[in-house]
Amino acid sequence: MWVLMILLSLSTQLSMAQERTVSGTLVDEAGLPLTGVTVRVTGTNRGVISDFDGNYAIKASEGEVLSFSYIGLKTVEVTVGSNDVIDVTMKEDLEALDTVVITGYQNIAREIFTGASQTVKAEEIELAGLPDITQSLEGRAAGVSVQNVTGTFGAAPRITIRGSASILGNADPIWIVDGVIQEQIVNVSFADLVSGDPNTLLSSAIAGLNANDIESFEILRDASATSLYGARAQNGVIVITTKSGRKDQAPTFSYNGDFLVRDRPRYAQYNLLNSQETVSVYRELESKGFLQFPDVLFGRNGGIFNIRATAINSYNNTNGSFGIPNTPEARNAFLQRFELANTDWFGELFSTAPTQNHNISFSSGSKSSRTYASLGYFTDGGWTVADRVRRITANFRNSFHFNDDKIVFTILGSANVVNQKAPGTLARQNDTFFGAFNREFDINPFNYALTTSRALRPRDENGNLEYYRANWAPINILNEIENNTLEINRTDIKFQGQLKYEINDKLTYNFLGSARYVQNIAENAAKANSNRVSAYRAAENAIVRNANTFLFTDPDNPVALPSVVLPVGGILTENKNTLTAYTFRNSLQYDTTFNDIHNLNIYFNQEYRHADRTTSSFTGYGYQFDRGGAIFTDPDMLRKVILEGDDYFSSQETRSREVSLAMQVNYDFDKKYSLSLTGNYEGSNRAGESASARWLPTYSVGARWNIHKENFLRDSNTISSLVFRPSYGVTGLLNDAASNNRAVFLNSITDRFSLGDRENFIDIQDLENSELTYEQTQELNLGLEIGLFNERIRAIFDVYSRKGIDLLDIVRTSGIGGEFTKLGNNAEMTTNGIELQLNTVNINADNFQWRSGFNISIIDQEITALQQRPNVFSLVTGTGNAIGTERNALYSFNFDGLNEFGVPTFNLGEDVDPISGIDFQETEDILDFLVYEGPTLPTITGGLANNFKYKNWNFSFFMSFSAGNKIRLDPAYSSTYTDLSVFPREFVNRWQQPGDENITTIPAIPSQSLIQSVGNTSITRAYNAYNYSTARVADGDFIRMKNISLGYTFDGQTIKNLGLNSLRMNLQGTNLFLLYSDDKLGGQDPEFFNSGGVASPITRSYTFTLNVGF
Repeated sequence: MWVLMILLSLSTQLSMAQERTVSGTLVDEAGLPLTGVTVRVTGTNRGVISDFDGNYAIKASEGEVLSFSYIGLKTVEVTVGSNDVIDVTMKEDLEALDTVVITGYQNIAREIFTGASQTVKAEEIELAGLPDITQSLEGRAAGVSVQNVTGTFGAAPRITIRGSASILGNADPIWIVDGVIQEQIVNVSFADLVSGDPNTLLSSAIAGLNANDIESFEILRDASATSLYGARAQNGVIVITTKSGRKDQAPTFSYNGDFLVRDRPRYAQYNLLNSQETVSVYRELESKGFLQFPDVLFGRNGGIFNIRATAINSYNNTNGSFGIPNTPEARNAFLQRFELANTDWFGELFSTAPTQNHNISFSSGSKSSRTYASLGYFTDGGWTVADRVRRITANFRNSFHFNDDKIVFTILGSANVVNQKAPGTLARQNDTFFGAFNREFDINPFNYALTTSRALRPRDENGNLEYYRANWAPINILNEIENNTLEINRTDIKFQGQLKYEINDKLTYNFLGSARYVQNIAENAAKANSNRVSAYRAAENAIVRNANTFLFTDPDNPVALPSVVLPVGGILTENKNTLTAYTFRNSLQYDTTFNDIHNLNIYFNQEYRHADRTTSSFTGYGYQFDRGGAIFTDPDMLRKVILEGDDYFSSQETRSREVSLAMQVNYDFDKKYSLSLTGNYEGSNRAGESASARWLPTYSVGARWNIHKENFLRDSNTISSLVFRPSYGVTGLLNDAASNNRAVFLNSITDRFSLGDRENFIDIQDLENSELTYEQTQELNLGLEIGLFNERIRAIFDVYSRKGIDLLDIVRTSGIGGEFTKLGNNAEMTTNGIELQLNTVNINADNFQWRSGFNISIIDQEITALQQRPNVFSLVTGTGNAIGTERNALYSFNFDGLNEFGVPTFNLGEDVDPISGIDFQETEDILDFLVYEGPTLPTITGGLANNFKYKNWNFSFFMSFSAGNKIRLDPAYSSTYTDLSVFPREFVNRWQQPGDENITTIPAIPSQSLIQSVGNTSITRAYNAYNYSTARVADGDFIRMKNISLGYTFDGQTIKNLGLNSLRMNLQGTNLFLLYSDDKLGGQDPEFFNSGGVASPITRSYTFTLNVGF
């Protein structure tokens, strides 16, 4: 008995000696403490939860295994040894993060989701320092085409999902931010987007969002994925989820700072003549009858020859001599100082001013609440001397949990204030008669540097600004940028409330309410000494007065010379846009499981959307900026504006009211077989009044077969997942162009010579079209997903076929109803495509990981029904449409070589003169002589990403590629060159003497006598047609090194010594270089449209990023 008691005592003492307290700290990869991590001793009931600081303590014995688990992080198991302290760094479980699809209405488990979608983490694609994260989507998601047609802040890239589903109007996908449609301030078509007009600075729906607040993107591509959005989903959906606090999270502060610098453009990148070569061309122009003394002295525009003529014509009363003698020697000597100038306009107009982006965020959480808040400040000193941006963003999100999470109330708020400066600009005009685009007073720095002679100088020998002539008035670009500015001030405020109430364990009610207000004010200030205003005062003699179109010709006194009607002050134009939007949604969700294998989800919602947009503009003449804004307006100035058919003020209001009812039923059998049925019924006040037009039902049906869960694959060591997803559905869109559900009447005045004969009349701009209705797209999608070797290799393959019906079309009528053309739902278009996503884990060792991602998309599109008849100009500029090709296909004049005088000729059909037969306005049988070049939208897009991690180091690079589209080269040839003109390098090979037409395709500089013999209209059209001919087309294919990034995360001991929770530094280069592009581009970026105005390309940049947690 005593022996037994002694043995039991020794056993107990031995057990107590083996079991001891093990403690430590748990952090994530950034070094931040992890709260709420479950720590368990494997095989026992012992377990604890880490505290706010990530600390834990648990009883364990040597040899036992501790398991650390946390949602979204990989589970870690550690065997207890002799140490009493076990610290663990937990890593992201990328597979776990991709287990839920966020549609904006519901969060659906991916293993039962039947649609085609892709999750993109914001931190994986962010281009540090760039304020608009939409630019970084390029090449990141299959089926998504992103063309960064401009890099100016506020201007959106051209984004399409599975090609455009509409022929007319906006083809952008809808943006969803935290479950609410992000309405655009203005609706901008692709033609508008590439125009460089000021309204493009409002085209980005999410330019006001802080990239640091974005958690992820969900790209919804097919009808099954987008079906709940019904009549808004035709062009696809991009869902943005912003960051939030975590439950039981210790209060943490984070700072993120981006410091970016950009390269200046260099003339070495572009195929242009230098100043010496350019002046030699000017001498040839002079020998052919151009640049004659009276023309350059009193003409509308003039460069170095104007400066010379002014010097010759200037008499100095003091010394009794002219500026320079009018002798051949003196004239040539004067030109030599400009001949060697070789001005670097890029150096003069561009800067390396740094861009800074600072963001401070706070997050915390308890069992009953979660909080996230941030404050951001972005400042861009300007890539050019004409632009500048400042933006302040604020964001907060609070969730309150009651009654064991059965009631959750969430409030979200965001605001951003933007102050932006850009070069003063007017809207671009289309000249369909001569076939050209025109923009008066364009001072876009990038366009100026490429289209202004390098023989001109910004300053003379004494350092004073040197002026030349434009619009009959003096101009110096540095002075003009200072005195002709566009300033934009925008305020965007949004509040959102959400309520979740679990009625019981199966039924949940959700309410969402959102209100947003945006005000944008753009002021174009042209001061008194700007060229734009000086042009209205250029009246130095009768020659100038009669030629100057900015002077006023009084129709009541036709014999009088045109007069100045802007004698003092400048011009102030104000454009104001406002948006007021509300969204209210009620939804019920029912979830149940029966027999443990049948899962049923029923979702129903009712939604109401309200959006009011107002647009107003006013132009004030005679505003005296230097006298406190005093105004003096000559009454004849207003007469001039009215007689020319312009408005000096305007106001417009658009109201949108939309209501929808939607229901979705999801069923799955043991997570193996899934079926999804969705119906949506939507109505809008913007559609026609007839009941059949105003309301649209849409639907989808999708299925999913998780083949890997079948018995024949369950034990496979190779195939870890295999999924087949078929779906079919109908989505819709009420095109922005469909606005004439009501007749539009405008007041106007007859344009008659005498004021006494003029009368007021009503202009019926649009008649009511009660049958105008929604566009629809029928889509079949087949998806296949496969994972190999425990998901080390994962591929997602989708093939789809879309048919657009009831698409908007411009229909010709007999005119009996009062209109010769009107909008109708008559067009049809088909789009077929293939998409592939491939992700691989190449190496996954303890200290080294290498992951790769690749995606590619191929589309084929064809317009199959269309009644509108485009004109030649729209087709050769890629803005028109024709049957048998894709939307906005590019056509060209069929260049047929040069004639014996070096003038371009074209094959325009039988019995049609190859020069005088050119007509840009022609609409009849134009496809008989125009040549189809190809699509303007890429048919192949994709990207390749590689990410490496070695211990605390991260290195990544990403390449994007695009192919299949055609690009029109920038217009470079003209029948009338001036001493302001710039010439491409191939101009040295131009036609110069008879016989050259056999060895060159570069047109001659026509002489004055040749222009007179051919006719000014005919030869102007011929040279413009050459710019839009088969000789001026390049392939749009490119491979771009989009970014390279190197980062280092400091380890736990280092940051503890610094008193921080985390510390990370990163260097990134963005838009570094093109690995391939067509040589014909000659430095022209294959994505950028050099249209002047406010447009500028995306340039190479370098960013240093600092992340600190404390």
